[in-house]
Amino acid sequence: MAEDRPRLPTVIALLTLLAGSVVFMSVGVRLTSGEPGAWLTEVAVWTVAMTAVMLMTVPAPSGTRLSLGIGAVVAGSILIEDPMVLAASVSISLAASWLIQRTANIGFVRTNGDLLADSLALAVYVMLYLAAFDAVDAVYDPGHGWVVVAVTSAAGLGWFIIRALVAALVGLERTDLAGRYLWLLALEDWAVVVSVFAAGTLFGLTWPVMGLWSLAVAILPYAFSHLAFERYHSTRVTYGQTIRALAQIPEVAELAPRGHATRTADLAVAVAQELGLHPADVVELEYAALMHDVGRITLNEPAILKAGFTNEDIARWGAQIIAEAPHLKYVSSLVEQQHRPYRSPGIEIDPDVPMSSKIIKVASAYDQGQTEFGLSPVEALETIHQGSAYEFDPTVAASLRRVLVFRGEIPY
Repeated sequence: MAEDRPRLPTVIALLTLLAGSVVFMSVGVRLTSGEPGAWLTEVAVWTVAMTAVMLMTVPAPSGTRLSLGIGAVVAGSILIEDPMVLAASVSISLAASWLIQRTANIGFVRTNGDLLADSLALAVYVMLYLAAFDAVDAVYDPGHGWVVVAVTSAAGLGWFIIRALVAALVGLERTDLAGRYLWLLALEDWAVVVSVFAAGTLFGLTWPVMGLWSLAVAILPYAFSHLAFERYHSTRVTYGQTIRALAQIPEVAELAPRGHATRTADLAVAVAQELGLHPADVVELEYAALMHDVGRITLNEPAILKAGFTNEDIARWGAQIIAEAPHLKYVSSLVEQQHRPYRSPGIEIDPDVPMSSKIIKVASAYDQGQTEFGLSPVEALETIHQGSAYEFDPTVAASLRRVLVFRGEIPY
C-alpha cells in the first residue's frame, strides 16, 4: 500500500480528536452529579489502558499492522456505563497513541492514513454500539451475554466496513492504486479483526465475574492467535524471499539480464494494483513475474542450443520447472502463457490468456526495450503501444503509462 497518506486529512482528524476530547470532558464533568473526581479518574484509567494497547500491533494479511486498540475499545464499550467516559477515553487515547508513536517512535510506526482510518472507524463503532445497545435495551435484557455479543458484532461490522472504505479512497492517497484493490486488500484482514474483537468481547463479559482472572481468560487464547499471525507473516516473507532468490539463477548464470526479473515483477505488480486485481492474484502474478525467465536455465544444454528454441519454448520449460512445486501450479500456468498475444486475427480477445500473463508480457517487454535495446522510457512505451494491435493488451498498456506517469518516468 501507500508509503504515506495525505497529511491534511490526518491533521484534521488529529485536531478533531483533540477538540472532541475537550468537548467530551467538558460535557461529562458538567453532567456528573457531585464531585467530578471519580469521573475524571475513570476517564484517566481507561485512557491509559487504551493508549497502551493501541501502541501494540499485529501483522495483518494486507501487509499492514493492525492496532490492537480496537480490542480495548470493545472491552471499554461493554464495561463503561457512561457514554461520555467512553467517548472521551477513545478520542484522547487515539490522539495520545498517535503522538507517542510519531514523537517517541515507540512500536511500529504506522502511516498517516492509519490514524484517519482508526479515527473514523472507531467513531463509527462507538456510535453504532451505543445506538444498537439502546435499541436492544428497549426489548431485551442487556445483561444477557448474547445481547452484548450481538451488539458488539453489529458495531464491529460497521467498524470493519468503514476501515476498508477509508483504505479504498485512492484519491486521498496514491492515484496508482485502484480503489477495488485497496478495498479487497483491507477485507483480507478479517481473521485478525475477528480475533481481536473476540478477545475484547471476552474480556468485557468476564471482568464483572472474574476480575483480574479475566485477563488470562481473554489474553491467553488471543496470544495463540497472535503468534499464529506473526508466524504466518514471517513465513510469507520468507517464502517471497525464496522465490526472489530462485529467480536470480538465470541471471547469475548470465542467461538473462541482471535485475530483469525484479524490475519486471515490480512493474507488473504496480500495473496489477492500478487495474484493481484481487490481492491474491497480485501475489501470484508477482511470483510468476519473478520466475518468468527461469526456463532459461535449460539453455546450458548444448543439445537445446543446437536444435534451436523460441521464447514460447523457454516459457514452457520454465512452467514445467515451476510446476514441480504443487503450490505454484497456477503460477506455472501464468509463466507458460506469458508470450501469447492477447488476441489473434479475427478474434477480439483471447479469453484463455489470463490478465496476469498479459501484464507480465507488457512489463517484461518494457524493461527489455530499455535494458537490451537502449530505448528511453518513452520509446520503450511507444513500442508497447505499437504492438497493441495483437501482441500487447491496450488496457494493460494504458495502465502501464499511468503507472510510469505517477512514478515520474515519463511526462504526463
